[in-house]
Amino acid sequence: MKIHFYKVEPPNIHDDLAHILDQIGKKSISERERDIGGKTVFLEKINKENNRYEMDFTQRRVENGPGRSEKGKPTEDFELAEDAGFGEQTAAIWSSEYLAVQYNHYGVRPSTIRGYLRKILHGQTSDQQDPLSIIPVVDDEVFAKFLESKQQTKFSVTVDANTISNEMADNVALSTALKLREATSAAKVEISISYKGGTLQGIKEIVDGLMKNRECVSSIKAGVKDELDAPVEILDLIEHRVQIEVPDSELNRTAGRRFDYESRISAIRRELSRWWLRKRDAG
Repeated sequence: MKIHFYKVEPPNIHDDLAHILDQIGKKSISERERDIGGKTVFLEKINKENNRYEMDFTQRRVENGPGRSEKGKPTEDFELAEDAGFGEQTAAIWSSEYLAVQYNHYGVRPSTIRGYLRKILHGQTSDQQDPLSIIPVVDDEVFAKFLESKQQTKFSVTVDANTISNEMADNVALSTALKLREATSAAKVEISISYKGGTLQGIKEIVDGLMKNRECVSSIKAGVKDELDAPVEILDLIEHRVQIEVPDSELNRTAGRRFDYESRISAIRRELSRWWLRKRDAG
């Protein structure tokens, strides 16, 4: 199991996010369900310990499911009620502005969590802005190199254009990708810039906007120099995100071969604590 870390911005969102989660906790499971991108998403479990919220999000998949396969036998259907599907579960812990999320390729992603909380807060059909930004935490050393570099010479970004919404277009890179998608129907847009050193502030603002919309960005690379006469070093700001791997052997499986909630949330709780200690010790 992979665990990714995100920073929730702006910092003063704490009270608002806590309020949203507290309100969700008062609702029944059926009252928590929301349609996000054509799929039913709901916060299945939520537990508050002091200022830490431990959660399990579920995305119900109904369009295509696996069959039951046993050795020496043909594949059979699972017996499901007409309104039932396959629940893809994603555990998460939010504490002190940081969100630690289990990675589930078929499950709930951070962009879906944002959309879900927006609909909980503003209503099912609301076009209001998302109530928070969820930004991937990048390796401190890599991001420090980017921020402290003497010169930036190259910048490239690859965007999954079909996932861009109009409300993301305040970022120049995403705005450009959106216009190219509309003009060409391109599913993926690559933008590359080469220049003889520019202002870091301009590039930093672009990167900040891209990181806030990480789910539609598959690559962000910057060419930097530590000194003006040094060779160019390419930093991959997506590849070097903070990611922790928990061996499957440390998780418990249910009779249905799912990793159970308690072992998933325990792993996230443990790794979040270790990450906080490393972060504190690094100053």
